Amino acid sequence: MTRKIQNYNSKTVALPHQNEAIAYIIKNDNIALFDEQGLGKTKIVIDSLACLLKEQRIEGILVIAPMSLLFNWEQEVEKHTYLIPNVLKGTDREKRYKYLTGANFYIINYESVIAELDTIKRFCKSYDVAIVLDESARIKDPKTKTTQAVFELIDLSIKRIIISGTPVANKPYDLWSQFYFLDKGKLLGNDFNKFKSLYNERNENYIKNIGKLKEIVKMNSIRRTKNNELDLPEKKYIKEEVVLCGKQFELYEQLRKELFLEVQNIKGDIIIDESSNLLKKLLRLTQITSNPFLIDKSYSDDPAKYIALDNIIEIILAGNEKLLIWTSFVENIVLLKQRYKKYKPLVIYGDVPINIRSEYVNTFQSSETNKIMILNPSAAREGITLTKANHAIYLDRNFNLVDYLQSQDRIHRISQDKVCSIYKIIAKNTIDEYIESHVDAKSDIASFIQGDNSELKHTTYDFLTNKKELLSILGG
Repeated sequence: MTRKIQNYNSKTVALPHQNEAIAYIIKNDNIALFDEQGLGKTKIVIDSLACLLKEQRIEGILVIAPMSLLFNWEQEVEKHTYLIPNVLKGTDREKRYKYLTGANFYIINYESVIAELDTIKRFCKSYDVAIVLDESARIKDPKTKTTQAVFELIDLSIKRIIISGTPVANKPYDLWSQFYFLDKGKLLGNDFNKFKSLYNERNENYIKNIGKLKEIVKMNSIRRTKNNELDLPEKKYIKEEVVLCGKQFELYEQLRKELFLEVQNIKGDIIIDESSNLLKKLLRLTQITSNPFLIDKSYSDDPAKYIALDNIIEIILAGNEKLLIWTSFVENIVLLKQRYKKYKPLVIYGDVPINIRSEYVNTFQSSETNKIMILNPSAAREGITLTKANHAIYLDRNFNLVDYLQSQDRIHRISQDKVCSIYKIIAKNTIDEYIESHVDAKSDIASFIQGDNSELKHTTYDFLTNKKELLSILGG
């Protein structure tokens, strides 16, 4: 790859924990960087690969990232180095030209790898390429077309790096595909189904297997936590309980009873995966606890959680501090933006274009006027810094651990100088309480495997595994 003489030096100074990881990446060919969110993983990777470019050990870098992080990577390369990033977006002709520009970092989103696979393969065959998978848990399911396409690039790269602050996204076997990309099964084997069976809670060696997996991950990854590496302010968790009443309670009870009968009529044990139709119906209960209008357009009362939210916001704004509101439901974002319009809230959800999101983030970080941002975790949990806020309020949550962990760390990261408060608004005696226990148990097991905890508090987290457990949730 022919280029003009370049400056490979870093524009920014690395912190001690970052220098440690940079040295490790330079030395090793296959790297799992699992540092907790907020420790600057992107800078670590950029600085280490810049050194390898300078030493001519690689000729180019392909970064595969979620769509929402493409331009974040471009900005980070420009912030930390004098190197050239190139986001592979545009028309087919424009993308073909971009492969020929002599850039250092070629950045593409996961979904585009499928359509661009032949072109990417030709590129990787032409140069000594390092491939980086950002948010590598995106390939946790080896059966998807995206994961299969990424696997086709394994033998075409001379260095591979996976990055994730939450590699155990929801279940222990989420790790298999990520490590397979690095070593083609040397650590965790070639058979995903066999590996998955080790972490079925009905496996008699389940706990022992989790312990073994923890040791494998510890020996073959970099994992540091903010508590150990950074002097960040405290993070406090505040549970705000509400009671459903009136029509909101009636709607909840009606759906709960319908689902109870549906489950009762199922013969034998059931196993629910996280894409099942029944799980989606359970999440409708969450919609009712959040705002019944989401499923019943005749509902016109103030939901219990909205009233609690009003009170929390009033107290925070009286202290002249900023806040984030997280909700899994886009329609809630629209309604809340109108409800709090006097505060000029900014919003981020899936339909907000990437460039506009970046503009909103910059405005929120710099403006004294915009005190509130309302976000959807599936669209905004990654790659943005919102440390001007020190309060994050969860109007509702789903069963997804990654949504919860990554979204709260938008405020608790490098550059935060205030105590961070994480509010969870929970409707008593509802599905909210089960989601709370489910996510807490998932977090405990994930933290154990990743090496954050030395002991397991929970030996099981999947209360949706059989009929008896599910009926207990819906029993009221």
